[in-house]
Amino acid sequence: MPERAIISDIHSNIDALEAVLKDIESKGITDIYCLGDVIGYGPNPRECILRARHFNDCIRGNHEDALLFIAADFNMEAARSIEWTRKQLNRKEAPKEENHSMWNFLGDLGDRMVEDKVLYIHGSPRVPTREYVRPADCHDHEKMDEIFSMIDHLCFVGHTHEPGVFTPDHKFIFPKQIAYTYKVTEQKALINVGSVGQPRDRDPRACYVIFDGETVRYNRVVYDVESAMKKILATKELPEYHALRLKDGR
Repeated sequence: MPERAIISDIHSNIDALEAVLKDIESKGITDIYCLGDVIGYGPNPRECILRARHFNDCIRGNHEDALLFIAADFNMEAARSIEWTRKQLNRKEAPKEENHSMWNFLGDLGDRMVEDKVLYIHGSPRVPTREYVRPADCHDHEKMDEIFSMIDHLCFVGHTHEPGVFTPDHKFIFPKQIAYTYKVTEQKALINVGSVGQPRDRDPRACYVIFDGETVRYNRVVYDVESAMKKILATKELPEYHALRLKDGR
């Protein structure tokens, strides 16, 4: 299997996305798969959508769902960013054809991709775009057992912005514990690829993985966090917290 980059949770952070795409290109990788949440939180939804249209595949996240349908379970700040994003995709000064093509792209996104016993999804197999699977869920054996019963072999997810690997024996492996490389075996695994645009594992660097069928390699990429923060802070409709959290990766 040729190497592929799997990214997730870009969240309208073009500074982080461009740095990640440059890193992927430097490794000679051309196949890119995105697990959703291209939009939300950040200041550059249009630019990120334009890049995402060229990925091999992209699926819906809960922020795409919120934009297309209803912002269910969103806090006030997240809902504000969705409404601001909606305005950006309907900008009157932008070409109508470009606006329509962006909405069509988002509307055509599926909620999963399956390939050779590998499931690609945003949240979890039980609730594709909305359910969170966190390290603490390892204590909820019933939840994890049901999730693993829906996985044939591997399942790649995003959504929590917390990279790491869940195993069927109710364990969570942090990337650092395995030198940032997970070796695929016959055992099932639920693999969180982390977040490009809003990491929440106390590391502000963008995160993504490279998968070749035998290994999953975690990659961290430095990007211009200050640039992303300044653009959010300069946009009154976007909550200040969405900028501040980028600096600490929280």
